[in-house]
Amino acid sequence: MFKIIVPTDFTPTADKAIAYAIALKKTLEADVYVLHILKKGGSETDAQKQMDEQIHRHYVNTAVKAKSIMKVGSIFDDIPALVEEEKGDLVVMGTHGMKGLQHLVGSHALRVITDTKAPFVVVQDNTVIESRVKKILVPLDLHKETKQKIKYTADIAEKFKSKVEIIIPNESDEFLRNQLERNMAYSEGYFEERGIPYQSVVAQGKSSAFADQVIEQAKTGKSDMICILNFANEKLIHAFGSDAEQKVITNDAAIPVMVLNPAITNLHNTRSLISQWG
Repeated sequence: MFKIIVPTDFTPTADKAIAYAIALKKTLEADVYVLHILKKGGSETDAQKQMDEQIHRHYVNTAVKAKSIMKVGSIFDDIPALVEEEKGDLVVMGTHGMKGLQHLVGSHALRVITDTKAPFVVVQDNTVIESRVKKILVPLDLHKETKQKIKYTADIAEKFKSKVEIIIPNESDEFLRNQLERNMAYSEGYFEERGIPYQSVVAQGKSSAFADQVIEQAKTGKSDMICILNFANEKLIHAFGSDAEQKVITNDAAIPVMVLNPAITNLHNTRSLISQWG
């Protein structure tokens, strides 16, 4: 059974993440698990009561009964281990925005995502809950691994019957532009072969502002999800800039962002949505 894990600190933001996970449940044929990491010295009884109440609220609204997991430890260190231990296929995490993301996982945000084999979907307080992912925006850059994201996105699109939009930066250097266009052509051919509807766009403006352009395209194109790759020892969305990961994840349209590690898309090395759905 497909398993979605949702970390909670009992805030309305965590409620939003739980609601989003429940909305995805039917299409993914998933079980939803609510995870609380209890600080050392905290009351397990009180925490369990809060978690039970939170789960019950969602049950009243949706008739979906999530399950609970609790562990004493650190959110920084224990999420990756617990997701692996519980064989989680997807982590849905809430953030209040730029400040909230820092509050939730501090400077270790990238490390938590990097160390967790399952993909993350990050939602915000004002994310609109939809049961369908009708349109996915996929930014392509110059990383060789960027093509891996296409295979993963195709599986998501196939499951949700989504349309895909590909976007590349407007690169002025001819050699780099040719590389980007080859990546785009590969992606178009792959989606066409899989029978997935798609369209391609080149961002307008300087390539140094690509993160902002991706967000703007997601808004104007009414995307339901942005799918990006995370590179373990580099910045998220390599070509986007130093603060791109926070810009995209905390985009002002509150569009959910799926963050993948390159290894996730390798069917021979790790569990993945592709292997689940293949």
